[in-house]
Amino acid sequence: MTPQKKNTNEVLHKLEFIDDDKDDIVLIAIKSNMPDYKMAYSLNRYLGVQFKKVLPEISLTENVTAFFRSFIFQDHKNHLIWRLFENKSNYTENDTNEGYSLFKNNEELFAATHYLIPEWKNIDFFILIENTDFLFETEELLEKLQNIKNISTQFVVDIDSLNIKSQKNLIF
Repeated sequence: MTPQKKNTNEVLHKLEFIDDDKDDIVLIAIKSNMPDYKMAYSLNRYLGVQFKKVLPEISLTENVTAFFRSFIFQDHKNHLIWRLFENKSNYTENDTNEGYSLFKNNEELFAATHYLIPEWKNIDFFILIENTDFLFETEELLEKLQNIKNISTQFVVDIDSLNIKSQKNLIF
């Protein structure tokens, strides 16, 4: 009984983290046709950050497992943690549930897309910046993003507007 009680407290602590620390987090949505590695390179070049790929990829498991590529930059000078991550996971999977048939291929492939933050299906990437304070220049960052070729849209997302499941997906 004691271990179960301890696990329950840990879960409650994580939910408290979501509620208490939202004020020092900035979440920026980005729409772009760039692949993830080019996005990280462009941000490194134009923002003066140093995103590095994170392995293993972010994974979500519901009925199927979806993987999302992500990058991190730890800004020790300003005590910030920057995370760049994909919102979409496209994959192909075998469908063998239809039963056997002599007249068709029994292992048909189907494509599916999963979203880390399903409320924003039209968004390709997010930048999550942790430990921000009132001095952090969000508007200046948005202006710099606007000047990067192949970024068509960028804006700040209110974390409170996300459902709790999506908020949990932002805990890395």
